[in-house]
Amino acid sequence: MVLNKKITRYLDTNILVYSIDLNQENREKHRAALEIIRPSEKEILCLSSQVIAEFYAVVTNGKSVANPLTTQETMMRIERFLQMPNMELLSMSDEIFKQWLELLKINPVNGAKVFDLMHIAIMLCNGVTSIYTFNENDFNWYTEIEVIVPNY
Repeated sequence: MVLNKKITRYLDTNILVYSIDLNQENREKHRAALEIIRPSEKEILCLSSQVIAEFYAVVTNGKSVANPLTTQETMMRIERFLQMPNMELLSMSDEIFKQWLELLKINPVNGAKVFDLMHIAIMLCNGVTSIYTFNENDFNWYTEIEVIVPNY
């Protein structure tokens, strides 16, 4: 009997944000994000505490989204994501911090781009080699991972 191993893919924060964004101008990205997070027999979607924290920061901030969520609504959304059968919360370790420092040496970045390097470090330390994101340029410089931009 051949067992089909599920593919693990990391979710960038923007996938979660667009999955709950009902703003008319983002309708196509919303649909694409929902399609990605829908449970599948083929994929395990990986989250990290970094993704969850960024999601919380973005969706509760009226400067980042047109219709911010309350803190209670945001916590409810996070709990729902984590309860989905196809979602896995990756562990954080000291090794991730060390990997992140190495990535900073390779690609010294400024400002918020430092968080993209943290996502790559989390992926590498957990053996995840592909990421779903709407921001291809944040990750395509690092050729050891596959960047998947949803069709919308």
